[in-house]
Amino acid sequence: MQRLALVVAVLLVFPAAAAATVAAEPVAVCGHTTAQPTLRQGSTGTEVAEAQCELNLATKASKYTPIGADGSFGAATDARVRVFQRCAALSVDGQIGPNTWTALNSWAARPKKCATQGTADAAQSVVCGLSTARPTLQSGSTGTDVKELQCRLNLAMEPGHYPPLTVDGNFGDGTRNRVIQFQHCVNASADGVAGPTTWAKVADWSSRNAYCVPPKPAGRPIDGVDTAKYQHPGGAPINWAAVKASGVEFATVKATRGLNTTDEYLATDLPAARTAGLAVGPYHFYTGTTAGTGGAQADRFIAAVRATGYTGKRAGDLPPVFDLEWKDDGSGGCPPYVTVADAKAWLDKVQAAFGRTPIIYTQKSFLDACLGGTTAFAAYPMQLADYRQSVTQPALPAGSSTWLMWQYTDAAIPDGIPAPATGDVFNGTQADLDQLANR
Repeated sequence: MQRLALVVAVLLVFPAAAAATVAAEPVAVCGHTTAQPTLRQGSTGTEVAEAQCELNLATKASKYTPIGADGSFGAATDARVRVFQRCAALSVDGQIGPNTWTALNSWAARPKKCATQGTADAAQSVVCGLSTARPTLQSGSTGTDVKELQCRLNLAMEPGHYPPLTVDGNFGDGTRNRVIQFQHCVNASADGVAGPTTWAKVADWSSRNAYCVPPKPAGRPIDGVDTAKYQHPGGAPINWAAVKASGVEFATVKATRGLNTTDEYLATDLPAARTAGLAVGPYHFYTGTTAGTGGAQADRFIAAVRATGYTGKRAGDLPPVFDLEWKDDGSGGCPPYVTVADAKAWLDKVQAAFGRTPIIYTQKSFLDACLGGTTAFAAYPMQLADYRQSVTQPALPAGSSTWLMWQYTDAAIPDGIPAPATGDVFNGTQADLDQLANR
């Protein structure tokens, strides 16, 4: 299933008097200036613009609409300083002195949620205050316009899933990856280039009181996610109880790939998701790099999921899922030895092992291009990937009359999962899902 690589944030450290090192508090989080004088109503200049921008980063997680970062400390800035001081348990005086600066630097670089929540206010056109130009930017670009883009991306993307970029004016791999992630979120062409469309979208989302979230298909209230090792950046665990509390009702968890790979988080994620109350099933990524291996791939999958306690028959167990799609080596081509017969070998062996008809994860375009538009899988329940926001249902493969699950995005950010995941909706009622999950 399609996944996005995550950028890992690196924290600077400085030597202390002793041998140990201590994490340095960031300054100039928005890239204006490292000067941090005491500021109050009536102050002006780049130091004020830096403070206003940092206030935006620090309070957006609590749904406060960004204020104008215009370098002029007026009533709106005073009010937001007081909001932040209450959030950070500081003395509330509306001034930005040493203690407020220190807390602001930390919260802007690593946003947290306040006890109180803001509401939507009028959007401001200047929220970072670095540049109003919007030239096309790409790998290798440098300068203030890149700083503006980096700052706005930090304001547009939820920091718990997308670690904030360093605003340094250098368009490197980290910035390109974040542009691609944002483009996925807004369903734009994911080329890693910040052109007019991407600029317009990032300007829009960075000025709101919410982070970019792909719109859900209308009329499909039951949410699901798909997870694998990519949802564990740096080994971080998934909090499945939080996932369930956020409204997610079902999940598919990667079990195996090809002939020789078992996902390192299968043994923890599959049981934990079920324990948390989700309907959950394991999935296998079919490789087709060697002829006639479908049965052997099924054997590995069966052994791996049985080792976790999965039977397919317990309360909460969804049917096993067969991931039949493009090569995952970056080429996006057809598996060289994929055939209907080899896929059926996997499906038949797994169905016999668990007494459940497997779900097939695929795309119409894949079956058309790689298997001649076969109708051989029409009787299987389908989990279909289709990220277009212009359609009311995923494209159906030849012979199929309906779908079971629709994977509509690879940028879902439910609570509890520390990295973006692919998101699904279920085609049915809660009672239908419960029946499918033996409940």
